[in-house]
Amino acid sequence: MNNKDKAGGLELMSPAEPAERSAKVTFDRFHPEMPQIPGVPKTGERAGRRAKPERNRRLIRIVGILGSAAVIAVVIVWRVNREPRKPAPARAPEPVASDSSTIPPLPPAVPIATGNGAVFAAKVEELSKPWAAKKFTFVEPLTDEQINALVIRLPAGGLWAFALKEPYGNCNLEFITDLNSIRSRYGYRASHPMVVNPCNGTVYDPLKVGPLGANTWARGEIVQGGGLRPPLSIDVHVRGRSIVADRME
Repeated sequence: MNNKDKAGGLELMSPAEPAERSAKVTFDRFHPEMPQIPGVPKTGERAGRRAKPERNRRLIRIVGILGSAAVIAVVIVWRVNREPRKPAPARAPEPVASDSSTIPPLPPAVPIATGNGAVFAAKVEELSKPWAAKKFTFVEPLTDEQINALVIRLPAGGLWAFALKEPYGNCNLEFITDLNSIRSRYGYRASHPMVVNPCNGTVYDPLKVGPLGANTWARGEIVQGGGLRPPLSIDVHVRGRSIVADRME
């Protein structure tokens, strides 16, 4: 039998139907639908509209941070490339090695010239190494005075000869190659052999040139002591395989 029958224009309900309708009315009564006001969005629409601007602001902030980082990186790279690079420091020249390789090749052997005051001083082979030295006797051409002298092979290959008698005195100079002896006897820390005056403690440096006045210079500058001037120099030359001296200052 149907729950609903029409009789005399009236709708008949089954006993369970009124209860169902009552429950629907009760539910709707406590959860009424809000009226729609023109121009005002519903609750769900307002929440969605509020969420969209928030997302947009976050995206704008992220894009702004990334853009700022990119600009800073570009500025740093530009400054680094713009600054001039400092040139590499120049390297100091290598010191000349103190060995026989620095000595220039010897000339071919020829007879030694005699006369004109030239005096034999040493064989070239005797002074083939740096700081090699040999004593000889120099004869003054004008007075025939015999003067004790010494000739030294310098590290750069040159020769230096000088009178062993001190200038303006009677003490004989010494050539010392033992650096410890120079330090202990004369209190001077030398880095190479020196010429010394044992009488007054003057130390002469064979590698330095000292002034004599009037634009005149002499080898053997005084580096310590009360000496008056460098030793008296003697001119020496290589003739064939011999070293000869011909003039003293």
